[in-house]
Amino acid sequence: MDKSLYISMNSAYNAMRQLEVMTNNLANVNTTAFRADSTYVQQQPVKETGMQSRVYSKLDKTYTDFKKGSILSTDRDLDIALDGDGFIAVQSKSGKEAYTRAGSLQLKNGVLTTQSGELVLGNGGAINISNADRISIAPDGTISARYIGETEMVAVDRIKLTNPQTSELQKGPDSLFYLPNGGTAPQDENVKIVSGSLEGSNVSAIETMTQLIDLTRHYQIHTNYMKTIADNTAKSNQLLEIR
Repeated sequence: MDKSLYISMNSAYNAMRQLEVMTNNLANVNTTAFRADSTYVQQQPVKETGMQSRVYSKLDKTYTDFKKGSILSTDRDLDIALDGDGFIAVQSKSGKEAYTRAGSLQLKNGVLTTQSGELVLGNGGAINISNADRISIAPDGTISARYIGETEMVAVDRIKLTNPQTSELQKGPDSLFYLPNGGTAPQDENVKIVSGSLEGSNVSAIETMTQLIDLTRHYQIHTNYMKTIADNTAKSNQLLEIR
């Protein structure tokens, strides 16, 4: 009974971990450019004296789905969406270069940032735009501004657009993507943006809800089985106490 209890407990634990991932996906169904995560369960055979005795389950690492979301027009000058593959380079709050597709930008104290406060990187680091009454962003990421009292638009900086291999990217707890060992990706001239637009989340609400229902049932099956094992063990102990 101990072995069956551990197997069921192992499955219930893995289902609980998967539920956490799916719940986070569903919570971000309307988050700009959010990328859904998924987990995979692997078999983990247990061998005793060279013979396989039972099989546990083991969660593999979390994987990110890089499928693109829908592009929605906003007509806001500081909203940008990536046209095809690629990422916007930003400086995360930890000071590392990171990558995102969330292009809802803002000016904070004259510095271009994401909505969550990361610095958008340009040719020489953070992009500074002060005293401008109009800003436009070209498809190649070039930022032009018309300063107060002027009539002409002038080029200010250029957003660093990159296209690292998605297989190399690691998703951080801040939902930004990082290259391993603090690596950085170069500017990619082929990456283009669509101004006045934002990319939606790639989470499918219906598919995620279906997965949540299946995982909840899976969790309940194993927790109920664990209770049955505990009840049977208690009854067995009662029988042994009868003299």
